[in-house]
Amino acid sequence: MADKIEKLNAGDATPGSRGEAQMIEGGGMALREWNEGKTTGKDDHAQDYETLGYVVSGEARLCSGGETLHLTQGDSWRVPKGVMHHYEVDESFRAVEVTSPPARGQALGGHATG
Repeated sequence: MADKIEKLNAGDATPGSRGEAQMIEGGGMALREWNEGKTTGKDDHAQDYETLGYVVSGEARLCSGGETLHLTQGDSWRVPKGVMHHYEVDESFRAVEVTSPPARGQALGGHATG
């Protein structure tokens, strides 16, 4: 079968247990949306995929190796595969991420969602 364009309707995204919604996937990557509330006590973790993100609204801190990036509306970020990190959210945070290869069953804080 030849490649073709695809669409996933907004209501058809697969919700996760931590505010994420798995959206469309293909070509070795996946798109997901986050609507994250306050997070506390997150441990550093590393993923087996690369992440590119874009902040839609809210603020978060992305912490890695003693460095902290303050993420606000309009910012984008990259976390390479295998890099230890964690996110901290004080109030709310809405973002979209592309993961490559597709992330499955992982929350923004890095804990499996099942």
